[in-house]
Amino acid sequence: MAKKQTPMMEQYFSIKDQYPNELLFYRLGDFYELFYDDAITASRELNITLTGRNSGESDKAPMCGVPYHAAESYIEKLIQKGYKVAICEQVEDPKAAKGIVKRDVIRVVTPGTLMTENGTDSRENNFLALFYRTKEAFVQLYSDISTGEIIWDRLADTDDRMGPVLDALSMYRPSELVLAGETTLTKDMSGFISNQFSRLVESPFHPDVDVDVLRSTARAQFVDIGLVEEDVLEALGYLLLYYQSVIKADISHINYVHQRSLGDRMILDTSCLRHLEVTHNLRDGGTKGTLLSILDRTLTPMGARLLKQWVESPLMDVYHIQRRQNAIAELVAKPALRDGIRDTLRSVFDFERILSRVETGSVSPRDFTSLRESLRTLPALRGLAEDFEASALQEVASRIDTHDAVYELLATAIAEQPALTLKDGRVIRDGYNEELDELRSLATNSQEWLHRLEEDVKEKTGIRLRTGYNKVFGYYFEVPHSHTDAVPAYFVRKQTLANAERYITPELKEFEVKILSAKEKIISLEQQLYQELRNRIKAVVRPIQETARALAQLDVLAGLATVAYEEQYICPTVTMNGQIVIRDGRHPVIEKYLKHEVFVPNDVTLNHDEEEFLLITGPNMAGKSTYMRQVAVLMIMAQIGSFIPAREATISPVDRIFTRVGASDDISTGQSTFMVEMKEVAYILENATSKSLLILDEIGRGTSTFDGLSIAQAVVEYIYRHIHGKTLFATHYHELIHLEEVYPRLKNYTVAVKEKGKDVAFLRRIVKGGADRSYGIHVARLAGLPADVLNRAEELLEALEAGSHRDGEDAMRTLPAQVAEPAKKASKASRQQAAAEEAGFGSGNLFTSSVIDDLLAVDVMSLTPIEALNVLYKLQESARKGGGK
Repeated sequence: MAKKQTPMMEQYFSIKDQYPNELLFYRLGDFYELFYDDAITASRELNITLTGRNSGESDKAPMCGVPYHAAESYIEKLIQKGYKVAICEQVEDPKAAKGIVKRDVIRVVTPGTLMTENGTDSRENNFLALFYRTKEAFVQLYSDISTGEIIWDRLADTDDRMGPVLDALSMYRPSELVLAGETTLTKDMSGFISNQFSRLVESPFHPDVDVDVLRSTARAQFVDIGLVEEDVLEALGYLLLYYQSVIKADISHINYVHQRSLGDRMILDTSCLRHLEVTHNLRDGGTKGTLLSILDRTLTPMGARLLKQWVESPLMDVYHIQRRQNAIAELVAKPALRDGIRDTLRSVFDFERILSRVETGSVSPRDFTSLRESLRTLPALRGLAEDFEASALQEVASRIDTHDAVYELLATAIAEQPALTLKDGRVIRDGYNEELDELRSLATNSQEWLHRLEEDVKEKTGIRLRTGYNKVFGYYFEVPHSHTDAVPAYFVRKQTLANAERYITPELKEFEVKILSAKEKIISLEQQLYQELRNRIKAVVRPIQETARALAQLDVLAGLATVAYEEQYICPTVTMNGQIVIRDGRHPVIEKYLKHEVFVPNDVTLNHDEEEFLLITGPNMAGKSTYMRQVAVLMIMAQIGSFIPAREATISPVDRIFTRVGASDDISTGQSTFMVEMKEVAYILENATSKSLLILDEIGRGTSTFDGLSIAQAVVEYIYRHIHGKTLFATHYHELIHLEEVYPRLKNYTVAVKEKGKDVAFLRRIVKGGADRSYGIHVARLAGLPADVLNRAEELLEALEAGSHRDGEDAMRTLPAQVAEPAKKASKASRQQAAAEEAGFGSGNLFTSSVIDDLLAVDVMSLTPIEALNVLYKLQESARKGGGK
């Protein structure tokens, strides 16, 4: 323990006690220093040297530090590792201080409030989440302080409706979670967060304030919020107070508040976002190979963030979908205007976030340069947008204000290429302020100015003199003794020499003061002018924010039009008749990354009349999962207003897309693959409606054959009888194909397969009909299993298929290594004949079937060139025979 701490360390501990959970960056001269445990942590995480400092204790205090001018990058690294940083600065002039300089924390940087230029991914939002639980409801907020946006949602019956909370966490992926008041996390939520978000920082926040203060704080900030529940206002009040407690600056730029779901958005839950790889891939959580990566041709960070929100929250309202479609269609049809807009957008910086830094006082000179260059483009962008006729584009054009006064101010005030920081000077442009210009002139042209002053005095007095300088008297005029009688009265004699006298004048003394303090004054004056400039722009932040959001929308629409044009996508027809009909649809991601083969397109028809439930059988690895994912992805694209990869399409919006695809354990909670699968199925059966699209793949595969088959059929029947959602259900249980005979709206589909001996080719075509087996051994052969294993598996399979399941089990125990050859040949011949018939190789005889029927039966996409010639030859022979030729 310390015997007596130094005054500086006493001050340090008095501040550190207020911020026990933060790393305290304590300003000493040109460094931020950290002490004790903070120093040990920072030294380890930043890989910087750990030293020691005398603190009055017997042992030196562990200490490390970083230069204050480079602190931003160090702070960013700590924040990305999940720490919080309290920045402690000198808050009084050291020259005026009596004793130790007063210091205080001017800002706390947390993962959810990081606003530095390089601290976050500019193309993604950095959301802070706030949870607030009351007796009546659970309120969740998601706020990006760098853009001024808040998204809120209110859930009743909080005990059994946490699904939407987990879905929102998956969508917004916050970096920090504030638990307001007495709010705590449920066990399920804690498990989900620890499993999905390894670096999500939790921040309990329970200030001693009355709910009336919370509500009045929210109403004062959001004057146009309208009618919302009081607990929502309380949550907003908590959020604002939390921001004020850490940012310690004006936050009036936070003004864009909207509800997460108003019933006009498709809901994509956690499972759907993950399985369909909408915005993050399963491999490493990045964006490569996602739907977002295919659609993102945006040119501004603002547009990129907006596109991600569109993709994660597709529309349901037909009118708004069609408005976006019309805008994209016009942008596709007018390439010159589209290219002009995109070329101009390349010069637009992320001024939505720059405005937030203006508001909070952390704006840099280069930020102002970026804002100026962005504003320079606005007249051209508005002029181009005004030439469009689509209502969505006209609305965008009307929201783009050119902000001429702000641009002129920045163009006049900020240097063409300012220094990185104010302390470096040369941030304010020459000619903006007369006093600053004079100081700069003195600093850079002092000798020239002094020479002019000397000549002016000579001319006015008619005496001979020269200027000089020494450290004792400073600047002076030296006059020979022969001219001292003519020295004016305002000359003050300071020194007598053998041959001359030295004088100072008020003007010369003023020059001396200016010269000696010019640099300091330049920095001080530039800071003053810079602050005045920030305040002037701060007063008009809100309208410029609106322009930024309009540009983001224009960027997204132009980007989607570029994708549609370059990839030759088509505009789907959007209706409300419940139909989903897609002809020659293609998966946009797989098609893009498929390099060595052509993607095989497929059709789909879903409705509530005849094809409500598609039961898809066929071999593993043949394309069933791709086909189902493709339908879901195309629906997402269509409902954000995008064009889609297909020959033609008519879609009716769905309210939700549910997916049960893939296999995964949940190790953190000890749940097996089958348990995870069953929980996902249970969630779907509980929440799906007749307006939903259900994608289910291989239900029941994680347990025994009979258990799995029973569960799969029971799920099929429940969906068909009780939910009536449009459903794609893929299964390797080909025993389920008999359900088509029982349920009229259920139709069997399968994947076309071509067998050649023991080889099998998956044709990737989804055709009507059911598969009579799963081709598992063929897939095993493709995977490279040893020949002995494959041969034995074929023998066992034939024995099992020859008798009952029980007989088959007995056969597995007693079957010899060889099976009767005639039986094998017969089975093989029947399979080859079935494959030939499936491929369209019939007799072609007009007395048994017409040429037209035979032609319609041919699956052109499945034929090799030589097979196509054979089919054509047989059809021609049939036509000749039928015609008597």
